[in-house]
Amino acid sequence: MGTFDISRINFDKKKHYTSVRMQQGRVLTDDDWNENERIDKEIQRVTNSEIIGSFGTSNDGFKIENLRLDSGLINFDILPGTLYLGGLRLELEEMETYRLQKDWLQQPALLNGSPDISESEQYDLVYLETWQQAVSAVEDSSLFEVALGGPDTTTRVRNMRRVLIASGIGQCSCVEAWNKLVEQWQAENKGTLNKQHERIADIQLKVTFLNTGLPDDLCSPSAAGGYLGAENQAIRVQLIDNNHFTWGFDNAAPFYKVTISADGKTVHVITDPKDQYHWPLSNQVVEILPWSAVLSNGEKVAAQQGHLTKVESSYDPDSGEFTIVDSLPADFGADWKSRANKDDLDDQDPAEYFYMRIWNRGDDLSSDSKINITFGTPQLLGHTGLQITITGNDAVASDFWVIAARPETPNLVVPWELEHGLPPHGVRRFFAPLALIQWMPSTFNEGNLEGKIIHDCRKKFHPLTEQGCCCTFTVGDGKQSQGDFNSIQEAVDNLPGAGGKICVLAGEHIANVSILNRKQIRISGCGEHSIVRPSSDKMDAPIFLIQNSQKIQIDNLTLMALDGIAVEVNDTKDSKVGSEKITIKENQIIAGIHAIRITATDIGIDNCIDILYNQIGMMDKPIGKAAIFSIADDVLIERNRIVVIPAPNKDDPDDPRNPDNPGDKDPFDPCRDPRLSYVNGFSLAYYSYSLIRYVVIYNPSGRFIKGYQAEGGIQIGGTSERVRILENEIIGGKGNGITLGHLTQVYSRNYTTAFSYNDNNFEYSPLYEIIIERNKIFQMGLSGISALLYGGESSHLSIVNDISIYRNHIRYCTHQLPERNSNTSSTNLAFGGIILNDCENGNISENRIEENGRSETIPVCGIYIFYGEKIIISTNYIVKNGLPITDNDTPIIAGARGGIVIKMSFKAADFKNVFDAKIPSFDGIPAVKLIDNIVEQPLGHALFIMAFGPVSAIGNQFTSLSTDKTNMLSLFASSVLIFNLGVSKDLLLIGFQNMANSNSPTSDGSALSTSYLQLLQSLQYLPNGKVMFSGNQTTLDMRSASINFGISSQLICSLDDIAFNNNQSELAGFLSLEKGSTSFDLMLFNTMLIAATIRSNDNRFSDGLALTFYSLFSYGYMNTALGNQSTHCLMTFGTLRSIYHNIILIDDLCNDQKQYLSEAMAVPVGKDY
Repeated sequence: MGTFDISRINFDKKKHYTSVRMQQGRVLTDDDWNENERIDKEIQRVTNSEIIGSFGTSNDGFKIENLRLDSGLINFDILPGTLYLGGLRLELEEMETYRLQKDWLQQPALLNGSPDISESEQYDLVYLETWQQAVSAVEDSSLFEVALGGPDTTTRVRNMRRVLIASGIGQCSCVEAWNKLVEQWQAENKGTLNKQHERIADIQLKVTFLNTGLPDDLCSPSAAGGYLGAENQAIRVQLIDNNHFTWGFDNAAPFYKVTISADGKTVHVITDPKDQYHWPLSNQVVEILPWSAVLSNGEKVAAQQGHLTKVESSYDPDSGEFTIVDSLPADFGADWKSRANKDDLDDQDPAEYFYMRIWNRGDDLSSDSKINITFGTPQLLGHTGLQITITGNDAVASDFWVIAARPETPNLVVPWELEHGLPPHGVRRFFAPLALIQWMPSTFNEGNLEGKIIHDCRKKFHPLTEQGCCCTFTVGDGKQSQGDFNSIQEAVDNLPGAGGKICVLAGEHIANVSILNRKQIRISGCGEHSIVRPSSDKMDAPIFLIQNSQKIQIDNLTLMALDGIAVEVNDTKDSKVGSEKITIKENQIIAGIHAIRITATDIGIDNCIDILYNQIGMMDKPIGKAAIFSIADDVLIERNRIVVIPAPNKDDPDDPRNPDNPGDKDPFDPCRDPRLSYVNGFSLAYYSYSLIRYVVIYNPSGRFIKGYQAEGGIQIGGTSERVRILENEIIGGKGNGITLGHLTQVYSRNYTTAFSYNDNNFEYSPLYEIIIERNKIFQMGLSGISALLYGGESSHLSIVNDISIYRNHIRYCTHQLPERNSNTSSTNLAFGGIILNDCENGNISENRIEENGRSETIPVCGIYIFYGEKIIISTNYIVKNGLPITDNDTPIIAGARGGIVIKMSFKAADFKNVFDAKIPSFDGIPAVKLIDNIVEQPLGHALFIMAFGPVSAIGNQFTSLSTDKTNMLSLFASSVLIFNLGVSKDLLLIGFQNMANSNSPTSDGSALSTSYLQLLQSLQYLPNGKVMFSGNQTTLDMRSASINFGISSQLICSLDDIAFNNNQSELAGFLSLEKGSTSFDLMLFNTMLIAATIRSNDNRFSDGLALTFYSLFSYGYMNTALGNQSTHCLMTFGTLRSIYHNIILIDDLCNDQKQYLSEAMAVPVGKDY
């Protein structure tokens, strides 16, 4: 190592100087320039250390990898990058190995051999040492300015770094191993480390003066004491080892490139001394230095210390040679020759050389080259009149002091602090741990020694502009980004038990992460820039698997599971602690099977699952199921956009992609090997632009009907409770937009109901408290919202208790129905807008259900309930579901169709009170209540209700455009059919009266009366059958080219009361007037009412051009018809009647026809108007 040819070192950071300023007309010294540099660099170093930390890296710099044994010697890779240590920025431009470090050319060839262990493991600590040293023009000849004719100018300061191994450290954690190594250094008197990881030595040097002495120049006057030299000198005192030091003038700066003879005695000086004064003279101290490091241009940097000796014969300027007292050892400085790359080091001329430093001591030629240290005792520095006292315990080789002595101030040296004791000026060394190695004994590994890197001890930091989060760990992909880890699983495994936040940086990450029995973990990314995909050998496994964990959040990631599941929560069956408080939000997900699958343990707790603000794309493949599948309690699914992504189709005008540019790895290619996408990597530009862009901007218009393969949508499994599905956009798929219920084989869960199908046993359970609000559901193959329809030929009852379906928009659905067989029960399957099998406490309000099932042949329903209790349907807009029939020859497929269809609604009693108190309890809620709905049904009933309890329909508009000829009930009533089986209590009263008036005896006395009494007693517990149909507008619009015929437009039957008031009922028929054309619509009755008691008041019956016989047919025990207006006759019959003030437009023969019907029905007849 060359030294600086300087006049002094007077830098003291405690003076708080920040810079140096020149003044006019003054001389500039080397110290002025150097101190300015020292001030600036120290401020920069301390600032780096305080901002970044004592040590750390923002990348893979100096990361230790690929541990191995090469020919029985430990070796590993040192990765390129940067690392800050003690504020110094260290950079490694390319990978190096431990054995071929460029800054350690003299590494002993056999250093750190294979560990010799047999019974227990061994831990080795890999650490980094760095220091700064001067590099002169002698070492790097490119620094010479040849225009100056030979002299050098300045020197350079170089950061030196060296990776070392502390073997057998005995600790298995970075912190403990590092602390132990520092303690060893302290015990070995090598100093300790401060907070900036700088070695601090417990040693000081003090300068004192002799009172008398002889001057170097005998002609000079005698001095009273102090420095005796005649010249200004910078005296360098340097420690050789822990017991010796050496010293010399000029800061030991004279430095030369030399070669040594084979016998090690003769030194040939390659670099000529600049003048005679600098010739090596007999008995002068010289130091031969080997190579230490190789520069990028192939030049070699000298080591800090070498072989100290004295000149035997003085320098001969003619030969350029001299001899030394102590021969150079034969193997001195030859370790580089054992390196694998030695041929790259000897390509200069000469191929092998050394460096030489002259320790000029003036006329002191008798002192030893290495002087023994007498600690605490003053020791003379030759004839200078100065003496030094070294105190302390940590004498570390190469540490030095520079004493500036001036004849003008013989009793004062610089720095002044030397008179009281000063720590070394250098060398300032910094240390930091890099990695921890574990070696396993051979008995544990079938005779082979095994080592592995168990910890990366480097600390990671990130630029200030990327510090916007409170991340416990960061995860990079190792290419685009660098984090604390390059594996999400590794980061999860390293989190403490209390959890933490993992920030996934930009890049493409490969992960199949398992979060098992953990809590309070958040994994957050950079949105579309943080792409996570499964491993190529686990592509069907979920990217994230969460089991029996609590407070887990996954957000702001782009998850690419093209052939599998992105996120799965799947608790083990025997777990006593289920998953809860799971949040999946603001992710972009592309999935093949499920985007999110939740199967929580049913242990009686709320799982609190939140699935929020995700953009989900389901690949349109046969393996595709529901995008979100959930079996859990207390679930919130809100503001997600779920889209099934088909292959690009140039015929689809709504497809935003370019069908001619499928990308370099088309995921829709049927011949594609799915593993190749994961092995070769994704085309990120294609997937980002094509797939995710499709999810974000695709807007279906219904112009192009797609045939999907994936199910799509959301599915809520049985036993789920308190599920809210809010404001989601669900687009595309061959299944339902939202499916309620699921099937599984028996014994997998504790279901309440089981059934058999195809020799397999299945079971299902109810759902409770379901809220479905403000969702947009477009272009589903089956229904918008539906209970699970099982199989192609049968259905089962997915029971839903307490459901609210509010303000949803369902459009363009029911375009991909399964094949139907009219001879099987598949004709009972219903598809359309909202389909429920078994529902209690259902509220369906303010939904918009339109343009579903865009075919005149397939059966479509707006709202369908197979069985319901306490149903409220209000303010829904249900139009254009299916197409009207325009041709009499159109083949109509039989099946459930209608605007609002309720197959059975039962007004149940409160059976708990029945069982507890032995009395029935009714809560006054009707079986069905319809308010303010607008229904237009192209084919079939606008309204169909089969009920067993009170029914009310108020303020609705019902329109049917055609009669469903495949449905016998549609022929009886083409627009509205209500059939109520509830029994009037007045009929029971009449039954009691008849029994009381009966005097006919029976064979067993009172048996007949007793059985009759029991029957009447039981009938009291049944609900009533009152029907209120008021303020409605009903239209049977038959104005199409097809011929419509039927018995009535409206039919309402009940065993109780019918209130049919203030309604408008119209038959709009079509009568062709073209010559040769026969077209007419036939309907026997406009409206038919049959009940125990009827009140049909203030109605308007309009029959128009339809061929209609009677506007109203009503039959009841008590029958009232007041203030009605009709086109044709009102046929009202009953035992007790009140028929007045009705107006009939065409009343020809009304009385005669009524008389005929009255006699046929054996009921009284009278004048009705």
